[in-house]
Amino acid sequence: MAPKVIRYEGEDIVINYDVARCIHAAECADGLPEVFDPDRKPWVDADGARPGRIASVIHRCPSGALTYERLDGEPGEPVPEDNVVEIDPDGPLYVTGNIEIRTPEDELVSRETRVALCRCGLSSNKPFCDNSHVDGEFTDDGVLGEGGIKLTPGLSDSVLTITLSKNGPLLLAGEVRLEASDGESRGGTRSALCRCGQSNNKPFCDGTHRAAEFES
Repeated sequence: MAPKVIRYEGEDIVINYDVARCIHAAECADGLPEVFDPDRKPWVDADGARPGRIASVIHRCPSGALTYERLDGEPGEPVPEDNVVEIDPDGPLYVTGNIEIRTPEDELVSRETRVALCRCGLSSNKPFCDNSHVDGEFTDDGVLGEGGIKLTPGLSDSVLTITLSKNGPLLLAGEVRLEASDGESRGGTRSALCRCGQSNNKPFCDGTHRAAEFES
């Protein structure tokens, strides 16, 4: 799905809204309704609050649908020190950190600090989540399966590279911590995460995508 980014320009900040990336987590509307009001047209008022307050709320948008540009001379969004993948029960992989998403040919798709990645296999906006897991009734408790993450000697890159293998898993390379819904945390530098939705060792890939004829 081609990105459709709408710019809302204020005196001190520009707010960018990627329509296809929004999964309606409502962090923006709950956090700063004077700026983000879905019942208003336009729904974003970039002059509705001070830019620092707007920026802090945008940082809470888990999908990365909202980003901003400061026009007041203040720095932009900081890059998180740690790369973290949070496994949402029945939902996507929420990733924060210094992220690069790349094609199987190693071409850069995007650089991110916040992103929600599909793991049900149903999104029409792969690799990004589009809430298809809801209608698709995807279920998973969000805990860590067996093994699945390695600490590779010599690999200590602070950039988390996520490669979209053809018709296969998300290949992670770089320092990363996986956080499960039950509180378990596991770190390493390499992992392959299921995105067909059918692995029996979620969130890790177990090769099921081949039998399932997953395509992406």
